[in-house]
Amino acid sequence: MPLPNRLDDLIKKAINGTIADEERQELLAFLVTPEAKSLYEDLFEQLAEQSVEGRDMFSAQEAEGLLQQVNKEIRVQSPVVSPQIFKLKPALAWAAACLLLLVSLLSYRFFVRMKGEAAQQKIAKTMPAARPATDIMLTLADGRQIALDSARKGETFEQKGSSAVNNEKGTLSYTTSAENSTGKVETVFNTLTIPRGKQYKIVLPDGSQVWLNAASSLHYPTQFTDGERKVELSGEAYFDIAKDDRKPFKVVAGKQTITVLGTAFNVKAYTDEPYIKTTLIEGRIKLELPGVSGGSILKPGEQGMLDDDQLLVKAVDTREDVAWRSDLFYFSNTDLKEVACQLQRWYDIEVDFSSLPPAKLYGQIPRSTPLPQLLKVIEKTTNIKLKVSNSRLSVEQ
Repeated sequence: MPLPNRLDDLIKKAINGTIADEERQELLAFLVTPEAKSLYEDLFEQLAEQSVEGRDMFSAQEAEGLLQQVNKEIRVQSPVVSPQIFKLKPALAWAAACLLLLVSLLSYRFFVRMKGEAAQQKIAKTMPAARPATDIMLTLADGRQIALDSARKGETFEQKGSSAVNNEKGTLSYTTSAENSTGKVETVFNTLTIPRGKQYKIVLPDGSQVWLNAASSLHYPTQFTDGERKVELSGEAYFDIAKDDRKPFKVVAGKQTITVLGTAFNVKAYTDEPYIKTTLIEGRIKLELPGVSGGSILKPGEQGMLDDDQLLVKAVDTREDVAWRSDLFYFSNTDLKEVACQLQRWYDIEVDFSSLPPAKLYGQIPRSTPLPQLLKVIEKTTNIKLKVSNSRLSVEQ
């Protein structure tokens, strides 16, 4: 194994573009070893801070060779297991990290932070990072619709038994009126709708927090009564639920009902995708289906995927499911068509899905990245050339 000082030297040369061919081969050989994990993390941080002109870290042939080595390791370390639970082994986790490093090296010139106003203006003229078609819309119980983007910050919306404040931090917060905090009151509902290219946070009357992703909506009561807290989700949201043993919290997403007492989890339930994914970050939740007794209990780090009325539970890398909250695209063996769905919702474009070939993507990139630059990253790492014409994404023939 090379000495740490030698590795430091190779990494610095890789970043500043002065690495020689034989040194690249030396570093390439090291990247597929488990010992490189900590160095991978350091290197990725440095690459995210720097922009260097020069040729790619590895050629397409070298990249393919490393990919084959990683895939071989994955096959060796992952024997066939029950489809109910899949536990990620340490060697496999490292293989995924190693591959993420490779993609970072291949594409870092395209997603480094741009410095200086001139660079920012040039990017803005090329294409904005996200071009939402409509406003974030709050629909009140009486049918009135309020565009929260243009509403005055700090504006309060009074309703039966509660009030909602659109505060300066991009959060809609509900409180229960003191005179209606106890006793029987009429239940009224609001709906918060998020367009493509935006996200928003809501604090429910019980203090539970919900972050809504692009092209999503949440239907909820303005106060929780009758011993139950229940909301309906279409799209994707991250929930951080206030604990209340007397009132279980329920999320209805399509055919699935999620029951919690106090926990954090992500739900992805877009109507244009055939599945519903529920990923548990902490706590404990129960997934229930109509007509099915018992339900399935998830533990932290597990995901339940409902597809064609079949529920599959497995262990996952939760970073991929919650990266959007940190304004990141995070791909880990992610199907190109699923990636295209995310791009469609965030950049407000349409996608010709029939033109997309089968491919898997690895890597992470800020969602503030302009679409043309992101497509270049995909081209570099997959050799698939995508184009946008008349706001429609397709493979360039």
